[in-house]
Amino acid sequence: LINAIESANIDIYNMSLKNADLNGMGTTVVMALIEGSDVVIAHVGDSRAYLVGQELLQLTKDHSVVQSLLESGKITLEDAKKHPRKNVITRALGAEENVVADSLQTTIEQNQTILLCTDGLSSYSETENILKTFNENTCEKVPEKLIELANAGGGGDNITVVTITC
Repeated sequence: LINAIESANIDIYNMSLKNADLNGMGTTVVMALIEGSDVVIAHVGDSRAYLVGQELLQLTKDHSVVQSLLESGKITLEDAKKHPRKNVITRALGAEENVVADSLQTTIEQNQTILLCTDGLSSYSETENILKTFNENTCEKVPEKLIELANAGGGGDNITVVTITC
């Protein structure tokens, strides 16, 4: 996963060097590899991975200004939700020649779900409403319903949702 992210970063970075219109472009990524009950997740930026069960557990930590402020104790979780720099990321694919991806390993129990999403979902939906959407819909309907939820919450960014149930 790390190699795939590094390779994508190089490709995006090189594209931005060849085309002035693409200068400074970047993107985020979150990916998961699941084998049996073992899960490996890698990410860059503020796209997230969650473990969905009785609660919604965020597995990744955003690479963002607001996450740094949270971790240093300078702001609260409530402050973070409306912080003026909440969309400023500190790492992105393609922004620089090299990127550092974070990775983690965990296990998943049968019937638990991994949710991978962009900040278009996490920034425009409350976690309790995301969990409620999982509880009230079939697996097949959840991605569509989560996108509707984010759009109803303002939908001010691209929204990508992937669910994987084991």
